[in-house]
Amino acid sequence: MAHVNLAETDILFDQWERILREGAASFGLSLTDQQIKQFYDHAVALLQWSKKINLTGIRDPKSVAIKHFIDSLGPASFAIPMQRVLDVGSGGGFPGLPLKVWNPSIDLTLMDAVRKKISFIQHVIRILKLTDTQTIHGRLEDLSRQEGFRPFDTILCRAFSDLSFIAAHGLPLLSKNGKIIVWKGKLPEKEIEAVRLRFHNENRGLKIETKPYRLPILDAERTIVIITAHRGN
Repeated sequence: MAHVNLAETDILFDQWERILREGAASFGLSLTDQQIKQFYDHAVALLQWSKKINLTGIRDPKSVAIKHFIDSLGPASFAIPMQRVLDVGSGGGFPGLPLKVWNPSIDLTLMDAVRKKISFIQHVIRILKLTDTQTIHGRLEDLSRQEGFRPFDTILCRAFSDLSFIAAHGLPLLSKNGKIIVWKGKLPEKEIEAVRLRFHNENRGLKIETKPYRLPILDAERTIVIITAHRGN
């Protein structure tokens, strides 16, 4: 078994592969050899670029595999179907890029307010040879005013702001029956209640669902929050 170098951290490639396959399998997902290699190339770039810009504080390859890649993929079943997708505050490309590798048919747009992070995402798009994958340097609250804007059916938010902000600025960007999917740690009861109260007071109906899950290997508690606007026919 040959060693490969993951940004100056020796790790057996078969160990990296095993972690990803086991983690995906715990959510009922399977990965191809090509997808494993694409995740590896993304991780190498992530750790290399993180020496110069703040992309992630996670530097251990095992933790990168679980906390970034598996945690991006795990809730994928909650986000089906996905067609035209916006990843807000994407940072190092999560969860959007792993989901794109897993489901190449997605038309993916990744947004971040930090130019250097967008440059990194563009670099990964090139090295992974991804198609139908775009970037926007900007903020969620400004997007609907951009020329040529088209609605999304799915908005993804991981480690980004609070639910009230996401709902207020994300719901107007959705197509009919579209949804916002937010990655959270423990169940954010206070944030959910604040969203319900705000939109009740504004007489705007919406549906909020929560999907608890455990992050495999680390056995960490996580929650997916799904927000859908009630719209008439």
